[in-house]
Amino acid sequence: MFSTAQILPAVLAFSVAFSLSVSSSAAPPSVKYLSPAGGQVGQKVDVSVDKTLGTQPVSVWTSAPGLKVEIPAKPAKGKEKQFSIQIDPSAKPGLYWLRFHNAEGASGIRPFLVGTLAEQAEAEPNEKLSEAQKVELPSATINGVLAKSGDVDTYQVSLKKGQTLIASQTANEQLGSPMDPVLQILNHRGTVLSQIDDTLWYDPRIVFTAPADGTYYIRTFAFPADPNSTIRFAGAASYIYRLTLTTGPFIDHSLPLAWHPSTAKPVALDGWNLPENLKTLMPSVMESNESALLSAPQLGNVLTIPMSTTPVVLETKATQEEAGQQLTLPTTVTGKIAEPEEIDVYRFTAKKGEKLSFKVDSHMLGYPLDTHMKLFDAKGKLLKEIDDPKRNDFDARLDYTIPADGEYRLQMTDRFQHGGFRYVYLLSILPTEADFSLQAANEQYTLTAGDKPLEIDVTIDRQSPRFNDDIEVSIAGLPEGVTCEPVVSKVKDKGGKSVKLKLEAKKGFVFQGPLVIQGTSVKDKSKQHTATAVIKGISPKRNTARPKPDLELPYLWLTIKKK
Repeated sequence: MFSTAQILPAVLAFSVAFSLSVSSSAAPPSVKYLSPAGGQVGQKVDVSVDKTLGTQPVSVWTSAPGLKVEIPAKPAKGKEKQFSIQIDPSAKPGLYWLRFHNAEGASGIRPFLVGTLAEQAEAEPNEKLSEAQKVELPSATINGVLAKSGDVDTYQVSLKKGQTLIASQTANEQLGSPMDPVLQILNHRGTVLSQIDDTLWYDPRIVFTAPADGTYYIRTFAFPADPNSTIRFAGAASYIYRLTLTTGPFIDHSLPLAWHPSTAKPVALDGWNLPENLKTLMPSVMESNESALLSAPQLGNVLTIPMSTTPVVLETKATQEEAGQQLTLPTTVTGKIAEPEEIDVYRFTAKKGEKLSFKVDSHMLGYPLDTHMKLFDAKGKLLKEIDDPKRNDFDARLDYTIPADGEYRLQMTDRFQHGGFRYVYLLSILPTEADFSLQAANEQYTLTAGDKPLEIDVTIDRQSPRFNDDIEVSIAGLPEGVTCEPVVSKVKDKGGKSVKLKLEAKKGFVFQGPLVIQGTSVKDKSKQHTATAVIKGISPKRNTARPKPDLELPYLWLTIKKK
């Protein structure tokens, strides 16, 4: 599992500046998805794209080291869409992003997952139980596609009584497949024993314990992620998925849910089939220093957890007492609403005038908790009650100025009184700090050298509490021959909500590479952020009761072409 949202690898810029004469038939790469969409650490994978790799020569940028991409200069007839990826044995498991580019332009970035388990391809026909594809346990990851309308894929495994099988499907959430998949477990008679559609947003996971020795079937089909008027199972070439089937160890969450390097201790793992040597694991800090990776060769999945600005404490049994668990601020706490109707109580001391930010992360980390938070004073008076801070945001947020010296109590529960194994949360109580973020209008831009300037609109979100410093917006690392004057977003000018950058290139100059737009506080140079953009083709609308925001990444791209 991966928590997204919100948690990114460092950028490894593989960029090429070159000058080429191309024919009128030259075309840029156009890629919506990769098939297969992943591979095993240390293995070489033959991959194809849906549309075109574009006119040769074609290069590839990757978001992190560990992948060697080889595109044939002169592909064989009928294999123009194919290339290979050699995954280094030392590559970190997880999500990578690829972008293909040539002299004419670049594709959008597309995901590629690196796993630890042996992999196999789906083999048709496999719709009926009698045609079910055999999968050898203890574990495998299957790369499949629901290729046409009405398509159903079926797999069979042998289980012993008491064995626990985890069937975990990745499709919509990380691969951007426009599908809402369903997983079923059936017995040899075809009776459905278990069915799940949404676990990690649209992607399902079933944890199934065999009631008897025998053959069991795993069946998957899908509906459109954006519902339409059809009533049958959906399918298309873009309905790609990765299905992990394992009776081996598999993680759901860690305790704590975030990590601070000063702790220098392993975190505990919660999941299924975990042996003693995998019940704790030392996180590995990612290149971005914003997240840490939990992985091991025996595990059926990996987990990426955020880095914390303070050491993280765990809830104790005191949260179930009236007085609650004592906290010392600032703090970050991992807790769990383990039972329906459970209420966790924390208490802390604060001084009059202190500005505190209360933040809960659960839904955005991929867990089902819909946080309901209440703040009381020492006399039991309700001061604030927070459910959803804004529409479609299920993680509670509160900025609050303490009215008087004294002790305060914070109550945490689920909005609908649900609870269980996966109802974990990360609560932080920190001094309120004004901040900002930048959003570019597009993921990639094209500039014609020697022609009129390229205008790039950048939106500035001055987050609550409002960031009142002026912000200088600039482009970092531009090559010689390309210029862009920094622009200052001034608070007094229409609230400082947007700026327009103007990029120019000398005649005849060509370039392909990452575009890094930065915003820096004029007063505090240490306050700096990189612009993100919504990634097209990876962000289905997801018109559901619990939607997930569009995927935004900082991996912008610039193409400079001859006039």
